[in-house]
Amino acid sequence: KLILLDSLLQEMDLELSLPSNNAEYKDPDYWDKRFEKEESYEWLANFDEVKEILKHTLDKFGKTAKILQLGCGNSSLALDLYKEGFENITNIDISEICVKKMSAKHQQLKFVQMDMTSLEFGEAKFDLVIEKATLDSLLVANRSPWDLTGQGCVQVSKALREVKKVLKVGGVFVSITFSQPHFRVPLLAQEGLEWSVKVDKFTSTGGVLDYYMFRCQDGDPSSAVEKWCVGNGPYIENKEAWTSSDEEEFIMKVNSSCLASSSDERRGMAQRAVVEAVADTLSLIELLGGG
Repeated sequence: KLILLDSLLQEMDLELSLPSNNAEYKDPDYWDKRFEKEESYEWLANFDEVKEILKHTLDKFGKTAKILQLGCGNSSLALDLYKEGFENITNIDISEICVKKMSAKHQQLKFVQMDMTSLEFGEAKFDLVIEKATLDSLLVANRSPWDLTGQGCVQVSKALREVKKVLKVGGVFVSITFSQPHFRVPLLAQEGLEWSVKVDKFTSTGGVLDYYMFRCQDGDPSSAVEKWCVGNGPYIENKEAWTSSDEEEFIMKVNSSCLASSSDERRGMAQRAVVEAVADTLSLIELLGGG
């Protein structure tokens, strides 16, 4: 649920209607409507904030690296990499509107409408595949982060197998996410991928949450499994009255009261307070396995 915090506050600024259900964040129509209004948005962290921990991976391949970004959205990540000298970048997104707008805005870059669970590039095409909060969007409807059999996890597994297919021998997959290693490593270390998994934790400038970067490449996943995989975890049965949009309704109530201010400064302070309070609550819910 933590991925929704950034999204919900951005939707307030854009005066978008909140989805009636978290699952809409997986719907291309939702993103088409959003990208019609939204010009740019940086999920989790910008390039400067991950540049240092990405440096080793980028240096490994050099400026001629063939890079694929999954779910590019209207992030500046591809442009930032291009400015660093990495010019062979392919960016995909499921939204037709996004691809059209980004193609017109950055004509030096390549944007393609494509589903990351069904990549159409063939085998062994890229040195580096990178995603930032894109896998998270597939998991928004999962009722428990411990349940690896849910539809969201099945879709993530499909996407990871597609990544495995398009990576060259020795290639690297980088995943940047809100998700705690205890929940993400079991997906990245699953049978058939045969990846070693390295985990880095970082916090964005002025951020209130920890983020994680997972680097996956051919190797033995056992050390990551031993460190991060803790079994099935606790389970809390959700009450029937609970709906997957409860947190959106809560944010909307807060928005209509404490965020309804003519002062941008006061509104920003209120937003940060909301992020901190809701992040703490949702972190606890995620840790305990509820919704």
